[in-house]
Amino acid sequence: MDKNRIIEMIRKNKPALQPFPENFKILPGIADLADQLGEILRLVGAEIFCIENESLVPEFISSHFKDAIDFSDPETWKITMDGISNVERLDTIILTAQFGIADNGAVWLDESNFPERIIPFIGKHLVIKLYRKNLIGSVIEAYEKYDLARTGFGVFISGPSKTADIEQVLVFGAHGPLKHTVLLIN
Repeated sequence: MDKNRIIEMIRKNKPALQPFPENFKILPGIADLADQLGEILRLVGAEIFCIENESLVPEFISSHFKDAIDFSDPETWKITMDGISNVERLDTIILTAQFGIADNGAVWLDESNFPERIIPFIGKHLVIKLYRKNLIGSVIEAYEKYDLARTGFGVFISGPSKTADIEQVLVFGAHGPLKHTVLLIN
């Protein structure tokens, strides 16, 4: 059987598209997008801290992540990969997400958030600042609402890096940070 015939048979037998159910965006028993985001993040091995006032963020960061490099500070952008002499300085990296998605715990970051594309993946601990006003329900909304092709590079991140490829043993930090924390800011 040739390739074109197989493809035509697949197209012919393709089921009709079905609309998403009305309550698709919220998990059963969860009434709030922030609560859903927190539940999903915990399921994927991440932490979430809700910070009630933006003015409390610097104090929270200095007490919990004292050696972090915060790329939401314009001064930090002067650091380039060539200028980093000690990789340990990148132990904890702080970035600000454009938006977060409640139904899968992912945040969207693009290259407007950091000077080098490798930054979200090189630290041992990735801390994401996410403003509650930038929280949406689903990835479908993300594609409808945001121009994800606005920059040359962007990435959805949900939880710490993990794999179970080798002997089906779950390993954290295989392709990126060992730890992932979201600071949900009101």
